Amino acid sequence: MLEPQFVRATSIEGAIAALSRAPSDSIAVAGGTVVGSLINQGLIAPAILVDLSRIRSLREIEITSDGELRIGALVTHREMLCSPAVASAAPLLKEIASEISCPRLRNRGTIGGSLCTIGGQGDPATGLIALRASLHLRGPNGARIVALEDFYKDAFAVDLGDGELVEFVSVPAVHAGAGFAFHKLGPRKAMDWTQITASVVLTADGNGAISDICAGMNGVAATPSRPRKTEAALRGWSTGTNWATAAAALNGEIDPPGDLVYSARFKRQLAAVALKRSVEQALVRAAGKAAL
Repeated sequence: MLEPQFVRATSIEGAIAALSRAPSDSIAVAGGTVVGSLINQGLIAPAILVDLSRIRSLREIEITSDGELRIGALVTHREMLCSPAVASAAPLLKEIASEISCPRLRNRGTIGGSLCTIGGQGDPATGLIALRASLHLRGPNGARIVALEDFYKDAFAVDLGDGELVEFVSVPAVHAGAGFAFHKLGPRKAMDWTQITASVVLTADGNGAISDICAGMNGVAATPSRPRKTEAALRGWSTGTNWATAAAALNGEIDPPGDLVYSARFKRQLAAVALKRSVEQALVRAAGKAAL
């Protein structure tokens, strides 16, 4: 039976020091929902678990003077769902949080844990990519900032060095007239891994056509991704016009893995459906703001 050493950190500095001294297979624990499951399944066997739950500074949510939203790594999905700051600055994240798994896991799971351990299957990564978010990391060599879309290197591989932690996520101020939407497809809405997820943040011109767009998707490659060629194809697109060009662009830059639930071919079809629904809903919301 696995009996890892348990270290409870009370500061970021203490956590970094503990991880820096620990063997390479040691793991930082936030809410524990994923790490506990992986240990139970025998997929990981860490020598040391460094508990971050007592670090109060990682639980803060704030909006800075320039409108940037900052979300501490230990903020839970439930806290995201209930936060007035998140609802005001980035309502897309509130919408995503409302559809994460079930209340038990929303109460324990954290944004930092989701991004670091299940980014490839978790929903928040797509919304944060669409919002052009960055991760603020801190480790033995100091602090650094990484755009979330560049954080994922391969399946289960992220740009996190030895002893490094995610301190907080920053989301730049969103254009007042922007529309947003999130859509996911899978066998079940809760208590199951999402198969395909699409998040979109866009602005529209006076004719209702897309003038700027940023999208995040999951399930279409080994990691969460931003389909930039598809974004380019969608600029100038409006509801009711031909979707074929955008669908072709998306099909050309995704590579979904097949699994026991859906084939790779079917996932390509689902990806186009999820993105189109997100884009159409985001345009409706953008039009509603323009009419105010």
